[in-house]
Amino acid sequence: MSDSHNKHVSASLADQMAERRGKRYPAHAYIAEIFPDYVKVLVELDEVIRAKPRRFDEKMHELFHIIALAVEMSNPPNQPHLRQHIKRALKLGLAPEEIAEALMVCVNPCGAKVLTYGVTCMLEAIEEMKAEAGNQAT
Repeated sequence: MSDSHNKHVSASLADQMAERRGKRYPAHAYIAEIFPDYVKVLVELDEVIRAKPRRFDEKMHELFHIIALAVEMSNPPNQPHLRQHIKRALKLGLAPEEIAEALMVCVNPCGAKVLTYGVTCMLEAIEEMKAEAGNQAT
């Protein structure tokens, strides 16, 4: 296949990932360009997990992402990723109190840092959403 065809395929895969995640991550575009077969599998897995009827709706899937990322508390570069999932959950109709309660449930097995970190990221996400809404209004 031609180099331009491969770039089109990798761009399409990166676009699919961005659409599903609500944000374009440079790392995803890079991986799609270098390892398109891997990203194709990720997109297909996402289809199996999210697109087919399941016991949990998309809003709950986002809550699971939020909890997992808050528990992971990997490092500051992870915060935008967690905030993105929080914003998506809020847009899907999850209330901030529901997110906070889910994080609170994690305190006993995982420690209070999960609640503090998660709620901090949630408050930042809410502020980002307000700023984004303000930018769209102007």
